[in-house]
Amino acid sequence: MNQKEKLLRERRDFYRRTLLKEILPYWLNKIDRENGGFYTCYNVFGDQLISKDKYVWSQGRCVWLYAKLALTFCLKMTEEVRDICRERALWGCDFLERYCLIENQGAAYVLNEWNEPYRTGPERELCASSFSDCFVAMGIGAAGMLSQDGVRVRKAVKLLEQVTEKLKNHEFRTAPDVLPKGWNSQAPYMILINTAQEIAQACHAVGLKPEERLCREICRYGVDMEKRYFMVGDRFLYECLDENFQAMESLYGRHIHPGHTIECMWFLIRASRYFAFEGIEENAWKIIKSMDAIAWDREYGGMFYYLDKEGKTPHGEFWESEKTLADGVLRDWQNKMWWPQLEAMYANLLGYLYYGDEEGFAEYEKYHQYAFHTFPHPDPEVGEWIQIRDRQGNPRMGEVGGRLPVKDPFHLMRTLLFLVESIDESMKIEEPFQVRETIEK
Repeated sequence: MNQKEKLLRERRDFYRRTLLKEILPYWLNKIDRENGGFYTCYNVFGDQLISKDKYVWSQGRCVWLYAKLALTFCLKMTEEVRDICRERALWGCDFLERYCLIENQGAAYVLNEWNEPYRTGPERELCASSFSDCFVAMGIGAAGMLSQDGVRVRKAVKLLEQVTEKLKNHEFRTAPDVLPKGWNSQAPYMILINTAQEIAQACHAVGLKPEERLCREICRYGVDMEKRYFMVGDRFLYECLDENFQAMESLYGRHIHPGHTIECMWFLIRASRYFAFEGIEENAWKIIKSMDAIAWDREYGGMFYYLDKEGKTPHGEFWESEKTLADGVLRDWQNKMWWPQLEAMYANLLGYLYYGDEEGFAEYEKYHQYAFHTFPHPDPEVGEWIQIRDRQGNPRMGEVGGRLPVKDPFHLMRTLLFLVESIDESMKIEEPFQVRETIEK
C-alpha cells in the first residue's frame, strides 16, 4: 500500500466519522413535528432558527439526502440510524407530495410555517423556481428507490418531463437569481443533467426500463446544450448567454462562477460514465483543471465565489436590467462559501481516482485542508459548519448572492457521502473506474 492509498483510507474513515458523528446528528431533529417538513432557515452559526418558512428547494434536497444515506452501506451506520434516515426520507416524501406540488404548475417556491405556499419574486409567483421542481423530483425518486415504490418513481419521471418541457418552452423559472427577460442560463441544463441521472438510477432499481431510457434522453439533451453553447473549449463555462445563446460583454454576462462550473463538470463526468456518453469527459476534466488554475486565492486561500471570464476581478459596465445581479457579483466575488470548496475537493479527487491525475490529487488535498480548517464550527458540540466567510476567512452574517436564505445540509452531506463512496469503491479495484452501461443506448 503506497502513501496515497494509506491517506485515502484514513480520509474515508474521517469523512465517514464527520458525516455520522458531527453533521448528521445536527440535522436529524431539525424537523417540524407538528406541521411536517424540515427546518433549514438557521443563522450561519447554526444556533438560531431565524424563520419557519420551508423553501421547497431544500425540502426536496433533504428527502434525497436521507434516502441516499439509508441506501449507502459503505457508510457503516448503525441500523438504528439507518432506520431514522429511512423514516425521515419517507416522511419527507409524504410532505413533498401533500404540500409542495401545485396542480398543473409544478413545485411551490416557499411555504410558510403552516405549509401554505405564498407568492414571491418580481412576478409574484407561487412557482418562482423550477429548480424546486428538480429537487422535489430527485427527492421523490430517491424515496421511491428506497421503498421500491414504482408509483413514486414514475411521479418523479413525470416531474422531470414537465420541467424539461418548461426549459424547452422558455418557461423555466430561475429564482433566487432572476435573469433579464430573454437571457439563457446554463444552470437549468446543469440541474437537468443531475436530476435525470438520479431518477434514472431510481428507475433502474425498480425495473422501469422505458422510463430509464427517457431519463437518458433528457440527460443527453442537457449535456448537448452545455457542450454546444456554454462550455468554452477547455477553459470555462458561461453562466448566462443572450436570447440567441451568444456571449455578452456586460459585467454579469462576462462573469463566471468557478464552484458552479466545477460542480457542473463533475455532473457531466458522472453522467457520461453512467449513461456511456462519449466525447465529454476529457473536456469536462480540463475545465475543472482550468478553474483550479484561476480561481484559487493565492493570498488567503480558498476559491473565489465569482470571477470575470478571464480569471480576473469582475469588471465592466452593466445594463439596468442586470443591476441587481451585477451588484451581487461585485459585492460577493471575494467571499469564501463552503460549497465551492467542497465541489472542488470532490471533483479533483475524482480526477485522481478516474484518470490517475497527480495534479488532481494535489488540488484535492489543497481544498481538503482549506475547507476543514476554515468552515467547521469551533465548538464541535454544534456539529455544523459556519458556511459563509469573507475573503480572510472570518464568519460573515447575512445572505450571499446565488443562494436561498437557508442553512442547507445538501452540499456538505452530499460531498461527504460521495467521498466515502468513491474512495471505498477505488479500494476494491486496481484499474480506474470503468464506464457502466446500465441501460440500452
